[in-house]
Amino acid sequence: MEFRGYYRPDGKIGARNYVAIVPAVGCINNLCSHLERLIRGTVAIRHDQGCLHPPADTAQVTRTLINLGKNPNVGGALVVGLGCEMVKAEEVYEGIKATGKPVDMVVVHQIGGMIDTLAKGARALVNIVAEVSGVHREKAGLDKLVFGTKCGSSDTTSGLSSNLVTGEVCRLMTQNGGKFIQGEICDIMGGEYALKNLSVDKEQGEKIVDYVRDLYMRGYFVGADTRGCQMTAGNVAGGLTTLVEKALGANAKGDDVPIQGTLDYAEIPPDKPGRYIMNFPGHGFENLTGSAAGGAIVHLFTTGRGAPNGNPIMPTVKLCGNSKTMKTMSEHIDVDVSSIIDETETLEHAGERLYEFAVDVANGRLTKCEILNFEGMEILIKGPVM
Repeated sequence: MEFRGYYRPDGKIGARNYVAIVPAVGCINNLCSHLERLIRGTVAIRHDQGCLHPPADTAQVTRTLINLGKNPNVGGALVVGLGCEMVKAEEVYEGIKATGKPVDMVVVHQIGGMIDTLAKGARALVNIVAEVSGVHREKAGLDKLVFGTKCGSSDTTSGLSSNLVTGEVCRLMTQNGGKFIQGEICDIMGGEYALKNLSVDKEQGEKIVDYVRDLYMRGYFVGADTRGCQMTAGNVAGGLTTLVEKALGANAKGDDVPIQGTLDYAEIPPDKPGRYIMNFPGHGFENLTGSAAGGAIVHLFTTGRGAPNGNPIMPTVKLCGNSKTMKTMSEHIDVDVSSIIDETETLEHAGERLYEFAVDVANGRLTKCEILNFEGMEILIKGPVM
């Protein structure tokens, strides 16, 4: 088994070769969509943030956009600004440019309206796509792989099958020198001390507990008890009964692999292999964005009842252990692991099978999300929109 990816000027290696259209603010999403439809080989990473945030959120949105442009699946980028937003297009442009990738920028207020901006942006994209399309896959080691993970629309089968199988992948890929990013702070609530005890550094372990405490307190200050409201209707209908039960199932996506450190939202991990915990939420759109901005080139998405969404620049592998869902939602599921509950396959074998499939995706195989164009994204903010 080998990984063949796209080498980038900064030494990272991608599973895809996109040219990203990066809006600095949600006001210009439609313009970016026009460019995406016009220029082949591009993908617009639409979002609704970028303005009227407190300073900490403006900084977080800026970091996220820069790091999405740094993701190895992105070979080049066009940054699109409106001209009056809080997130500075120039800062995003310079941050992505530092990777050595081809990047350009257009700002509507400077050019004067949508039509002229489309013309200038399209010309810039033609040049970037022409350059990026000349990059070919080359052999790389499995140690260059960075995977993320989350669970969505979970039920009782998640913690008994698909999460456990993902944990096997975490064990296998970290043994091979890869990186594995896990998060969903709401879902580890009730099991945070188990993760703290797996941390190789005490201070980093304490940060995991802090992440959960911070989430609880943010809920408290708006009159919500996150311990009781983060179990979704689908979770309950699927048979999950307690917060701790859900947390133990969610934690299983990393098996008992030691945790090397923690990451703020959309932060790129250090150049050290192993398992990391990122401060991202359970909600799929902000969650997947955080993982992609952290450098994950493939995401393992476990689901019991059939969550369909993916991410524009990061292929998302859906795996499910519910045999009923495999019949009703098969067009959205990539890997069936109901064999674990049926006791017709060992956990170890299913883990190896998923790992091989994920590496195959890294080598170019399309996921169901990609085939169906069932993708979207959002950026996490914590403060008010003013």
